Amino acid sequence: MVKSLSSPQRPLSAGGVLWQWIPPSSDPGESWQWCRVYHRSSHTPDGATFRSFGPVSRFDHHTPNPPALDPDGRAVLYVADNLATAASEVFGEAGVAQICPNYRVSIVEPATSLDMLDLAGPGSAMAIGALPALAQGAEPRASTQEWARAIFEDRPAGDSVSGIHYRTAYGDGDALALWDCSSSVKIRRDAAGNNLDHRLQHPSLLRRLQVEMWRRRIQVDTIPESACASCH
Repeated sequence: MVKSLSSPQRPLSAGGVLWQWIPPSSDPGESWQWCRVYHRSSHTPDGATFRSFGPVSRFDHHTPNPPALDPDGRAVLYVADNLATAASEVFGEAGVAQICPNYRVSIVEPATSLDMLDLAGPGSAMAIGALPALAQGAEPRASTQEWARAIFEDRPAGDSVSGIHYRTAYGDGDALALWDCSSSVKIRRDAAGNNLDHRLQHPSLLRRLQVEMWRRRIQVDTIPESACASCH
């Protein structure tokens, strides 16, 4: 029988593996590593906006229960290693991607090197007393969020850690849960100085998204704002 993920034993013992998110050494152009798919709104004006409301997602380290604006200002941003992984993380659970005009993708990068606790490598989760299921398993959100708070507060891999590097549950790609480091994350710019932030309904991008999601059995539909629950 496979052992189930239990609550963290606090405080977490020192240990764990570091993974670094490093700024590009040269201008990579419109490379799609790293990306964030998001729904633009007053709370999320661009793809580099951290979320202070929580906890709601896998590695949210917010403290309120039920979810609310974190009183200590804890904030999180999730990014993935390419468009397909980022979109799978957003739409994978529903199995359908309903793309309104406000769905967009930003290409993001670190302004400086950021240390992440690695949960993607062999044995990395067990090094902090957890199991690989913490990153990729169908574990209850309350459990993964409890671990996120323990990692954030106890710093088993050191005080420099700014989040978690992990393998995703849907796209099986790499992703980052970034904590409280908004000043160190930015949207990449093209040669003309424009932010690399695109609407998913753009014809060429939509075709690419449809192909990638079809491979993952996620249906892609375009809808108007009036039919989008997130727009209202």
